[in-house]
Amino acid sequence: MSKKEKLPFLDKLLLFFAVLLAFALGLGMLAGQSDPKNNIWIAFAGLAYPFFLIGNVVFAVLWLLRKKFVFALATLVFVALGWKPLNATYQFFGDEGTTVKDSEHYVRMMTYNVHQFKKYGENNDVSTKDQIIKVIEDQNPDVICFQEFFTRRKGEYDLIDSIKKRLKLKHYYFVPSVDNNYEAAGLAVFSRYPIKNKGTVSFGEQAGNGSIYTDLDVKGQIFRVYNVHLQSISFQKEDYDYIDKVAKKMGPEMKSSRRIAGMLKAAFQRRSEQVKIMKSEMQECKLPFIIAGDFNDTPASYCVTQITSSLKSTFREKGSGFGKTYNGAFPNFQIDYIAVTKDFDVINHHISTDKLSDHFPVRSDLRLNFAGEGDEDY
Repeated sequence: MSKKEKLPFLDKLLLFFAVLLAFALGLGMLAGQSDPKNNIWIAFAGLAYPFFLIGNVVFAVLWLLRKKFVFALATLVFVALGWKPLNATYQFFGDEGTTVKDSEHYVRMMTYNVHQFKKYGENNDVSTKDQIIKVIEDQNPDVICFQEFFTRRKGEYDLIDSIKKRLKLKHYYFVPSVDNNYEAAGLAVFSRYPIKNKGTVSFGEQAGNGSIYTDLDVKGQIFRVYNVHLQSISFQKEDYDYIDKVAKKMGPEMKSSRRIAGMLKAAFQRRSEQVKIMKSEMQECKLPFIIAGDFNDTPASYCVTQITSSLKSTFREKGSGFGKTYNGAFPNFQIDYIAVTKDFDVINHHISTDKLSDHFPVRSDLRLNFAGEGDEDY
């Protein structure tokens, strides 16, 4: 009876790191079902899930190249066991649609965190404002949800007036979280369709975070649109400078690392509270609805998983790749979403990659497949 072939030292070392990476991926798989208030480490693993996923796929390829087929198969099977977070995070095939809607009967939905119509970390300038409006104009949405919307009372930064005129979206609902006699910023929904009802969902005293809703009438078919802005990490310039420094392999600093970890933990836990509020609100809603906005978390997270669990995510239905929506250093994956009730068919999912705001705009064409109460013109 021949002795079993022993693994070379290099393969043993690779196997050690592969097991560690698989363990980390396993924690990331659990993030969607684990409240950050109960286990913050699983929440951190959920945030890093895309990186762990890539790492495990790289190891599977490496095992194949080294002809360790059992290890490669085991890695791929383990990745596939986490089908839900995998499916939410990465899509192989999608449909971006076309610039012009394929049917006038579709509702073109869009969400865009415009960062007050300025580039991240910079002051307002007319060029950026005009470019952002042009990006939206090119996509020609019927309904758009703005997070960090900004407007002044008059002049070239009267964005309410600009959007109503240039985008032909004459119906709107704007709820500022910051307001004075000169300018205001907050959540806004602009629509081509009449607004029959509107309201707010308060998240407490967190400035800039919350939800507003509008009930829209499309020829007698009434549906609700929730515009949501969940808790951000609130990184400052010094935090992004530190992340950039670490990325360039200059070495971590304990004080800065603790500060960033603390900010992440606080954001996870606040979003956990906000998710409970939104889920309760959604359960009370008797209308078909769309929820869109800046969730400030990745697809495998508790926050995103819980909000979209009973809904159709437009990315899951028609997206492709990782669906990156954040135009910044961290977290640079998908954090902006559109999700709908079963009353809608998702036709496509498109992300515009114009680097203006610190977010990319997301749009999706939707088909209403529920009975209306009439067919009146508007």
